[in-house]
Amino acid sequence: MEALIIAAILGLVEGLTEFIPVSSTGHLIIVSELLHLDHAKSDSFNIIIQLGAILAVVYLYKERFAEFFNLTKLKELTDLEGIKKAKRLNLVHIALAIVPVLGIGFVTRKLIKAYLFNTNVVVFSLIFVGILMIVVEKFKPKPKITGLDEITYFDAFIIGLGQCFALIPGVSRSGATMITGMLRKVDVKTSADFSFLISVPVISAATIYEFIKVYSQFTMADMMSLLVGFTVSFLIAIVGIKGFLVVLKRLSITPFAIYRIIFGLVYYLFIK
Repeated sequence: MEALIIAAILGLVEGLTEFIPVSSTGHLIIVSELLHLDHAKSDSFNIIIQLGAILAVVYLYKERFAEFFNLTKLKELTDLEGIKKAKRLNLVHIALAIVPVLGIGFVTRKLIKAYLFNTNVVVFSLIFVGILMIVVEKFKPKPKITGLDEITYFDAFIIGLGQCFALIPGVSRSGATMITGMLRKVDVKTSADFSFLISVPVISAATIYEFIKVYSQFTMADMMSLLVGFTVSFLIAIVGIKGFLVVLKRLSITPFAIYRIIFGLVYYLFIK
């Protein structure tokens, strides 16, 4: 029973933090530390339950994903001319945005897990990126792109490069992509929507890879815990995404930046 409660707690943290710019990985590392969990197994567990949060995105953006895989739309992308003429966001945009992080992540995954998955890196990243978010919010250029279908292929690629910084625990994948998007004159809501969409293939790939690598080490009890964490993550992520978009519309990213800084300082000064 205790294992299932811990799984539910981790699923709750994952669902709440995956899509807001506060770093779900950073929060899971800190919570795992506070719960005194085995690092090797908890790191893999935390990566795998992200799939629940990802399915929440697929559910909430199901019309957009259906359009991505519409046969007529796909046929339009079978040659260079069709790709150039495409007027709506499509799979080419998604591919351009995810190739950099998948490539760099695959090459550096062992080094990152060995040297960066610790609370010192998380605390520094939380505070530093929080400050960066405030600076970008204050000095960002005036948005010219106000919808997903206005994002260019070049915009998608540059945002994808920005996403690579999220490989560092505590940076936040949504935070990195949103900051990059805002600097590319994409409005904050559209930056968030694009961040959600490109998270699906990136996190799905990482999750599937991790599961294939470690599934033989998990017992039946561990599988039950994964199911609980997965389910809680899925349900809470739906609520988290909707709530995030409401706050974003009214207050932009500043409240999340302030939270990052306070959380990082409190953990470092009073808990660590």
